[in-house]
Amino acid sequence: MKTLQIILIIGIFILTVIGYSEIANAAKSVKIIAHRGASDRAPEETMSAFKLAVKNKADYIEMDLRLTKDNQLILMHDQTVDRTTNGHGNVGSFSFQQLKQLDAGTWFHEKYKNERLISLEELLHQFGSRTQYFIETREVDNELKMEKPLLDLLNQKGLITKNKVIIESFSDKSLKKIHEMNDKIPLVQLVKLQSKHDFTMEKITEWKKYALGIGMNSDLADKELIRTLHRNNLKVYIFFFDVNSEKAEQKRVMEAGADGIFTNHILYTQSLLRKR
Repeated sequence: MKTLQIILIIGIFILTVIGYSEIANAAKSVKIIAHRGASDRAPEETMSAFKLAVKNKADYIEMDLRLTKDNQLILMHDQTVDRTTNGHGNVGSFSFQQLKQLDAGTWFHEKYKNERLISLEELLHQFGSRTQYFIETREVDNELKMEKPLLDLLNQKGLITKNKVIIESFSDKSLKKIHEMNDKIPLVQLVKLQSKHDFTMEKITEWKKYALGIGMNSDLADKELIRTLHRNNLKVYIFFFDVNSEKAEQKRVMEAGADGIFTNHILYTQSLLRKR
């Protein structure tokens, strides 16, 4: 009897260790995606922010694309320049050269006074294949205008064949167009679903046709949902609508099995991974 008890205790101990090991290994494999660059220490989507992110060895640098009046791909999250520059108005109402005149740094801190907006081409020229890119596309006035110039530029830089790029979008139309143009490019469908129950098999089956993964808000991410998506060969990347709760949420979603974190705090995320 004692021998059986000892065997059971040892078995439970081994299973527990294996379980913790699996969690630890999963967390260590989480990709750090620098959301808009090192946006906690430099003005978002500027060269300074991206240089910090690359210096800190983020796995990917993440950026948003906007189209200028003269059809240049510029890095900017908002539809307008109001929040992150000293200008006013829609990005698409400015030419690229007009946007380059704006101060994109003082709003963040005086030491970044006269920091300039940058184009995607400038960013790719700066880093080439020394880093990896997570690039968000969007529709322009409900039209698909940025997909071709984006792929032309990525092909010109040789980044697609070197597997240096993932393209993400909330627009399934944009992703599907890119998939039609080049089905080798890894795509991530960003979603704004309200409930875990909205992740139906119908939606999952459709996503699998063109995407390698799903990007979702941390509120919806738990082990059960992530396992369901993994069983369907979809990776899971987590972003945080509530930036105030981001740090508290990061450890939880890592342990739930997330494949990547869109982090606004690179150094903090790296410290979590070191503890695993």
